Amino acid sequence: MVKLGAQFKKEILKLKNRSHVNKEIFQQFLKRLNSGYLIETENPADHYCSFLVPVDTKTKSIFVGHHIDADQWIPPGGHIEEKESPVQTVYREFSEELSYKLTKETVALFDLGIIKITNPERICRIHYDFWYLVSIEKIDFNYNKNEFYQATWLPIDVAIKKATKGSIVKSLSHLKRHLEL
Repeated sequence: MVKLGAQFKKEILKLKNRSHVNKEIFQQFLKRLNSGYLIETENPADHYCSFLVPVDTKTKSIFVGHHIDADQWIPPGGHIEEKESPVQTVYREFSEELSYKLTKETVALFDLGIIKITNPERICRIHYDFWYLVSIEKIDFNYNKNEFYQATWLPIDVAIKKATKGSIVKSLSHLKRHLEL
């Protein structure tokens, strides 16, 4: 577990001096590391996850889906598994949810977010989300129909309007500003 915590901390610290990263959330991520039990199998109620945002920088569009469990439009992603770093989760989830194996695409951490889950049917209560940008040309993904009602490429403004959770809207808004640079 120490090694996993060190990997998480290394990722978190990549965003230490980024002006768009919420400093309070940054500190909560670091504080959460001290409590141990970082992944869902160790702590079903409160754990780390990774979002991956496929982005086509030419069209400034991202791939999002109407997620079945979350019942909202979000990028792909998922729970970090045992002995897996946050970025390894991105590679695994990309394959599982989009049926596409990442090889030469750029994968970069760009934000952190905390989502409080209010669905009483779910065991999860809080997700500490690493947000990764995956630069990729716009292709038709064969997305997992067990994860999403539907999924598609959308201009980032449209994706932001479809998202409903504050943390997701904030991270997508940070991504939009990043793409406009």
